[in-house]
Parts: sequence; C-alpha cells; structure tokens
Amino acid sequence: MTEPARVTPAEGSAPAAVEAWALPELFRQVFVGSTAGIAIFDAHGGLVGANPALEAMLPPAELEALVTATPFAGDEVRVQRQFTDAAGDPLWTTVALSVVRDADGGPRWHVAVVEDTTEQRVLSDYLRHQALHDVLTGLPNRQSFLPRLEEALARPGSITLCYLDVDSVAIVNDGLGYEAGDELLKVVARRLTEVVAGERATVARIGGDEFVVLIEDSPATPGISALAGAIEAALVEPVRLAGHGVGVSAGMGFVRTSARGSDAMALLRQAHSTLRRAETGGKGQWGIYDAGQDARDRARLSLIATMPGALQNGEIALDYLPVERHGERVAFAARLRWHEAEYGPVSHAECLRFADELGIGGRLAEWVLEEACGFAASEGVPVLAHLSPDQSRDPDLTAPVAEAVRSSGVAPERLWLSLSARALAEDPDAVEDNLFALAGMGVRLLLHDFTFALPELSAVQRHGLHGVEPDVPPEEALAHKALAAVLPLVRATGALVVSDGRLPEADLVVRS
Repeated sequence: MTEPARVTPAEGSAPAAVEAWALPELFRQVFVGSTAGIAIFDAHGGLVGANPALEAMLPPAELEALVTATPFAGDEVRVQRQFTDAAGDPLWTTVALSVVRDADGGPRWHVAVVEDTTEQRVLSDYLRHQALHDVLTGLPNRQSFLPRLEEALARPGSITLCYLDVDSVAIVNDGLGYEAGDELLKVVARRLTEVVAGERATVARIGGDEFVVLIEDSPATPGISALAGAIEAALVEPVRLAGHGVGVSAGMGFVRTSARGSDAMALLRQAHSTLRRAETGGKGQWGIYDAGQDARDRARLSLIATMPGALQNGEIALDYLPVERHGERVAFAARLRWHEAEYGPVSHAECLRFADELGIGGRLAEWVLEEACGFAASEGVPVLAHLSPDQSRDPDLTAPVAEAVRSSGVAPERLWLSLSARALAEDPDAVEDNLFALAGMGVRLLLHDFTFALPELSAVQRHGLHGVEPDVPPEEALAHKALAAVLPLVRATGALVVSDGRLPEADLVVRS
C-alpha cells in the first residue's frame, strides 16, 4: 500500500496554520466527512481548526477551551465530559485527546475526537431510573429503598418506619377496573408524600398495594399515634374514580428505633409483621412493633414453615381415638399428631389451622382421607375425620374423597367426615355444595366447631347431618341454659352430639 501523497503548504502561509487542503489527502477526507467531531490544537492548546461536525456540536467558547479544560496527562486520554450546546441544553460527550509529536519528540499538535453520547446518557439515566423507581407512581421501589434505609440506619438519631397495605385496591380493580385501581395508587402515593413533606422522609412503593414511609426523626417529628392519625386523615378523603367517590383505608405497622447499624431487611420485616398482626383486628388498623410478640410470632411462623417437610418426612402422624356411646366403642376418630423437636407437641386443631395458613390444606386432606379410609377398611369400623375451614370450602373436595373411598374399598357410610362450621359461616354456598355432593356419595356428614347459630341449625336439618361437634360453651349460666334448650332440637333431627368429654350431654364421646 503506497503512502498517501503529502501536500506542501502554500508559500507565505503561517507555519502553524493547518488548512484542510494542507493535510494528507486521506486524513483530509476523514477530517471533513466524519460525523464525529475532530479538532486540532497547537502545542499550547490554541485551536487550529475544527471539522464541520464539531462546529455544529459545540459553540465557539466550548471549542476554544476543549483542550485546556480537559484533564490531560501522557500522550492519550479518554474522558466523559458535559458541555452546553448552542441551545443551552446539556450535551454529554466522550472526548479522546492524543498528542502528535515532532521529529525531536516534542508535542506538535493535540488532536481531539469528540463523540456526542447524549442519547446514550439519557437512555442510561432513564433505564437506571426505571430500575430504581416504581413506573406507576414514580416513587422509589424496593431496590432503591433498601440502600436509603441502610444509609439512614448508619446515621445518628432515631428513625420511624411505617409499612402500609392499602385495603381497597383489589375491590377497586374488580369493581371499577384496573385503570381506576392504578389511579387510586397514584393518589395514595401523592397523599403519603404530602403527609411527610415537612420531614426528612422517603416514601416508596415496594409491592402491588404496599408502601413504606421512612422518616429520619427530628424534634418536630410527631409521635407514632399522631403520625398514624395524620396518614389516616390524608387517606380517608374519598377519591373520585370513574365518577364515584371511593374511600381509602390502610393497615399500618410502625417501628421506631435509634439502633445504629441495624439490619435494614430485618427492620423491614419487623414493620411488615407488625402490619400483619394489626390486620388481624380488621381493616384500617395500625400497630407498633412489640419485640416480645414478634419473637413469639417468628417462632410460630418458623414452625408453620417446616410443616410441608414434616408431612413429607412422616413426622406428622394420625392417632385413632375410640369413639364411644354408653361405654361401647362405635367408631374411631382420626387425630393429627406432630411433635416438633424445638416447638414441642402440636395439637390436631393447630395442624389444621397451620395447613390453611400455609396453603397446604388440600394436600393434608388427601393424605388424611387416604389414611382414614384405609384404616376404616382394615378395621371394619367407621372413622371420623376432620376437615379444616379451607378444606371444607374447597370446590374440588369430592374428588379426593371419592378417590380415597374407591382406592380403600371402604363402604362410604364408614367415612364420617366432619366439615368446619366456621367455613359454613364464612362461605355458605361452597360448604353447602360440598354437603350436598358428599351426601349423595353416601358419606356420613358432621359439623365441628358448632356454635348453634341459625345457619348451622338450618344445615343440620337440610342435609340430615349425622352429627355435630359443639364448641365448649362459656362459663356463664345463660350459655349453658341455651345449650340445654337447643340440644333436644338438634337431636330431634336425628343428629348425634359428639364431644371430647367436656360436654356431659354428648351422645358420642371421643376418648383421648
């Protein structure tokens, strides 16, 4: 490849002047036609010439100071620099500076190549913002909130953390549509921000309808009760959505601490568990973190979390207790037994409740039904098995019952299946459907946790239930008189009264 012809400067031209026609032909073409900005400076940083792309990119004042204002050491440097364009807008660039030396090794020229990276910078900033902020409300998200919480915990002084769960979002989504639900969340975000506008505070959205408020306390920061009241007052004002005024409430869990260097995730969990505990009292409730109660809750939740493994490993078993009538055994009652190494014995009722809380009620019911029907078939006696509230309302309940009866070969009437009266009160249609379907299969049906409420009494007669298992009545005489009066009415339907021995009037007694 032959070297490009060099053009000699015209006679009389200034030695330091570099005209485009005086450059090597190849470089001249690159210099003039490049979309990247190129400028040549003398050894002292004086501008010698710039190509059209750079002249269009930078105003003259910025061009003149390009070399002198750019940190430069050695023969080459590449830096990110921000300029202001002719319209006064920020311009982000990548500047590559290099030195062209003379025959003696001294600097002769400085060459600057400038690339406009504004679009890439704007896109990068946008993506970074999207990654750290909630798209709907514009608030910080969980990813960006946790570092802020860690920073606040590293500084002296106390902080207040509030974890909120907006109660009505799901209702609005289903009733008025998701656009209305989104608008509701925007309003909540704005109102929460306004409540703490006078504080050094951060409001973030960290879940679908969950928000957190972090306040770095000052002498003027209100107490938790006053703060909860201010948030409630801000949210209670109806929001106009789809032409309707929609009320807003939120459950809240508060933690206030001055422990520097605390674990951010642990603090967030404490606030969340406080919220969940407050919500057991109903919607729109708030609570303050209680270390003792939290420790008890954590022990209980830890136990619940291990239940699937215990079931799979055979640590949960069934005991079969005799059911007697006038001292004669007429059936067996299947009772769950679990002795957890750290927690100790877990009762039958706790096993059912824990399964529902964990969402494994259906799996537990299938196992209990299979075991109970197998025992009834092998022993030739009826077996009484309990279902939890979630199991009792399960629309697919008949399938595992039918499979357990079929696979064991037991006569259906030897399966005494007790459904939850609590589920009947909460979801009457689902439980009624199951009672009708199971009765058609020939299974004997009962209701446990029976309180003698009118819907329960109606179900006893309507479905011809085999029996009821009443709750133990309170100590007051009036409750015992009411029980004595209603028991004959239940028996008149043909239903038996089943108890664990604490109810003397029972027809059948489960012996422990």
